[in-house]
Amino acid sequence: MIKLVVVNGCSYTQSYAVGNGHIDLARGLGIVGHHNIPQAVSLAIGGSANSRILRTTLKHSYITQVPTLYVLGMTFVSRLELPICNTIDEFEGAWCNPQNQEFRSRWQHQWTVKDSEQFLETKLKSEIYSILDRTEDLMYRILSTITDIQSRGHRVLVFQQADSLYQEHLDNPRLVLFRRCEIVGGFAWRSIAWQHAQGVEPTIYSAGTPYVPPDMTHPKSGEHQMVNEYLTNYIQEHKILE
Repeated sequence: MIKLVVVNGCSYTQSYAVGNGHIDLARGLGIVGHHNIPQAVSLAIGGSANSRILRTTLKHSYITQVPTLYVLGMTFVSRLELPICNTIDEFEGAWCNPQNQEFRSRWQHQWTVKDSEQFLETKLKSEIYSILDRTEDLMYRILSTITDIQSRGHRVLVFQQADSLYQEHLDNPRLVLFRRCEIVGGFAWRSIAWQHAQGVEPTIYSAGTPYVPPDMTHPKSGEHQMVNEYLTNYIQEHKILE
């Protein structure tokens, strides 16, 4: 029997957890401890790349002592990370996404702003014609993570939060393996766009925040009732916990 819910992702999942979305999800699924206290934790960090989400999920799954449901809100396929930080947190290691996680105070002494700018320029050049290849690579990483987690008695649910860049390629035969019950909608369902279509209240960003498309705007923290109902129904319908 599953005894813990762990959510992981980028700022979308982090905001969800700040509003106790993961706790309410555990409660809705009946994953509670003594005195009916929901058992849920969050590993989400804003700016995370998918590689970090999968790596830290696997690390937690080897450490935990109880059967766990992992709920993974995947982020933009184009995000990458480098091991350029001083290792303060052994669990997270030296990893950093220079494009979305500045972490300048934690950089190793040899890394500079110029290095980050050069990395970003090279990264963007390499991505122009490679979205199918990068999405296929992510697919196999997700599949491997699912298989490994399940082999040790845990359960997992994976979905996309906001990225739309790869969606037009999902009918490509190379991506057919996304079509399994642990991956919501064959990786086509976008949680953030879906929530806004249901009328969920969006976050009001502070002045000076770079433009965010309406279908990628963070739902207001605490406004998770709709998505939790969707996820709970999906988990029950597809027998994810069995």
